[in-house]
Parts: sequence; C-alpha cells; structure tokens
Amino acid sequence: MIFWTGWGILVLPIGALGGLGGTSLASALGSSDNPNLGTVLGLVAAGAVIWLLGRRLNTAQPGFHPQTGQPVLYANRHRLWLLPMQWWGPIAAVVGVVVGVQSLLS
Repeated sequence: MIFWTGWGILVLPIGALGGLGGTSLASALGSSDNPNLGTVLGLVAAGAVIWLLGRRLNTAQPGFHPQTGQPVLYANRHRLWLLPMQWWGPIAAVVGVVVGVQSLLS
C-alpha cells in the first residue's frame, strides 16, 4: 500500500526517471563496459533532486493566525511512507551506490 501526504508521491517518478534515464543515456552513449554506470549516476542525481525538492517543499512558511493575528509557522507535510520527502534523496543515492558496487563485483 502506497500512502503519502502532499507532494511526497513525487519521490517515485523522480527516482524512476533518474534510474531509467541514466540507464538509457548510458546505452545511447554506447557504454558497453559497464551499463550500470548510467543507472548509478541517474539514481545519485535523482537523490540530489529529491533532497533539494523535499527541503524546499518542507520548509516552514511564516504566516499569521487568522483569529488572533499572531505570527505562526505553517509546517508543510510532504511525506512518503511516513518519511519526509527529503530523506528519500539519500536513500536513492545509497541504492545507486549499492547497484554500482554490485555491478563492479559481478
């Protein structure tokens, strides 16, 4: 079961586009020595994009309470599987590194 809040669902397409895009780019450039290198680079790049986007979306926004007029911070909640969106960035990067190490060892 996939559950998310806010724009947390964007983690999945960004990660998929990073991995598949890197693999496709490596194949198009003719990287026959190590085809998983594109996947690794794509996942690491996707991790960076997810981290930056998650940090941007989950930054608290200043505002005012509608009844009292006091200043408050409105916290955004963009999550996927209970984790804030930005923490999926390092997870995607680690998955990319694991794929790279596996491809080097095999």
